[in-house]
Amino acid sequence: MSRAASVLLKRRHGDVVWDGILRGTGATALLAIPVVFLRPASAPLVAFVLVTIWVNGPIAPFLPATYEPILMMYGRLYPPLLIAFLGMLGTMYVEYLNYRLYSLMLHANALTRLRESRVVRRLGSLFKRAPFFTVWLCSWSPLPYWSVRFLSPLTRFPVSRHLLATFLGRFPRLWFFAALGVWWQVDLRWLAGVAVGSIVVAVAVWGMRRKRDSLVDPGLAPKVGPL
Repeated sequence: MSRAASVLLKRRHGDVVWDGILRGTGATALLAIPVVFLRPASAPLVAFVLVTIWVNGPIAPFLPATYEPILMMYGRLYPPLLIAFLGMLGTMYVEYLNYRLYSLMLHANALTRLRESRVVRRLGSLFKRAPFFTVWLCSWSPLPYWSVRFLSPLTRFPVSRHLLATFLGRFPRLWFFAALGVWWQVDLRWLAGVAVGSIVVAVAVWGMRRKRDSLVDPGLAPKVGPL
């Protein structure tokens, strides 16, 4: 048993983000056991943190309208500030993993031609003019946040400043939607249905796409091992 546990802990499960999400989920669940045992009412909050980690992970592009109903639902049940704070814990953890993954990918020798392309160099030059402001703006506005996930590590914008800008922009957004749940008295069953339904659909679509890609090119199938 100890040997199997050692292999499980040492082996990387997928890429940096998937490995971090799986390990983070396990660690959070283990740490939460005594907390939930002493205060059973905290169990839904632990579930909220875990959901936050997963919906901000690799399947996030397939979940365009999932997290907001969850925030509104929890904001109805708990203080909105608490929900925003816990949501930021999960979000910051995943964004750190995303930064690491993109750093490894974008600075690999295989992508030298891409980094040196005119379009990428132009985008990087524009981003360098105001990187902190750009990350902050994309973290709360309708502008695509995935673009700064790519540009920050590409231009070697420090991860600490990237996360700080994300926190300053994303925290008020999470607070707003959690508070909106208090103000907008939508039936909790409706919010839960929208959130759960969108997750089920997104996971199904993601799974079918991965299966289709693996059939077209076996090299695209999920792998276990080093990146």
